[in-house]
Amino acid sequence: MKITMLGSGGGSGIPNAFCECLNCEAARAAGGKSLRNGPSVLINDDLLIDCGPDVRASLRQLGLRLTSLRTLIITHRHSDHFDPWFFWERRGVNDTDLPQLCVYAPQDVLDEVFAFYQRQVGLDRSAVEARMRTVWQPISAGMMKLVGPYRLHFFPATHAISESGRMEVVLGGVSDATGAYLHCYDTGPLSAEAWAMLGDHHFDAVVLDSCFGLQSGLDSREHLTADETIATAARMREEGILKPDGLAVATHFVHQSPGIHEDLVGYYEPQGVDVAYDGMTITLDAAHS
Repeated sequence: MKITMLGSGGGSGIPNAFCECLNCEAARAAGGKSLRNGPSVLINDDLLIDCGPDVRASLRQLGLRLTSLRTLIITHRHSDHFDPWFFWERRGVNDTDLPQLCVYAPQDVLDEVFAFYQRQVGLDRSAVEARMRTVWQPISAGMMKLVGPYRLHFFPATHAISESGRMEVVLGGVSDATGAYLHCYDTGPLSAEAWAMLGDHHFDAVVLDSCFGLQSGLDSREHLTADETIATAARMREEGILKPDGLAVATHFVHQSPGIHEDLVGYYEPQGVDVAYDGMTITLDAAHS
């Protein structure tokens, strides 16, 4: 299994286009791995996790395409993870025979995408599925799906309490004959329910939310700080959820947290956690690059 980190930043990426804070200016000056697009992960060339507005730019920058994409997991409907216009491009391709795309997402994502296309271009669900060559399946925490070579498991996240109410957010486990990957974005400290469900699994790689990073004085339970990320990875190793030789990676960084890429590496790696960057690849059963 080849896992490609298309974007390792939070919603506005790093640097924020409208910001001249010390962290954004440091990222601009450093360039390279300190420049981060919004979150998305490509597995092999046929499974994508999340489809926010930065996905297309990330693919162009990395020289990748989605012509073999068959499965899409949308973890929740926050705009950095889900852009409804993503699917519109599938209707206008030339000289390309796209496979049908099966989209797995919480029910509120399905409701939003079909309402969006009805409102914007007058297409109902059947027209969206036909013209964009998609089929949509609702998911929730606790479900398992068999999709081609993959076994998909969904776990509860601690996230998304807002004025508009709670939306469903899932963490995703993807396994095939070569190994198992846990996609653990957009969550605060995991609930007892999540730990209990994860206890039945053993992953070769886990990529963990570290959105709050090295910020201090925060009182939010919707993301992890750097120290919480490190502690979560350590507990996963202790409980066998992450295999002893498995890889833990911190990601989903935002510009409010200090540290260009090299600074973050200096903080996380001595404590057993790698640091994601745009274009990073993890190959299970082989060294990551």
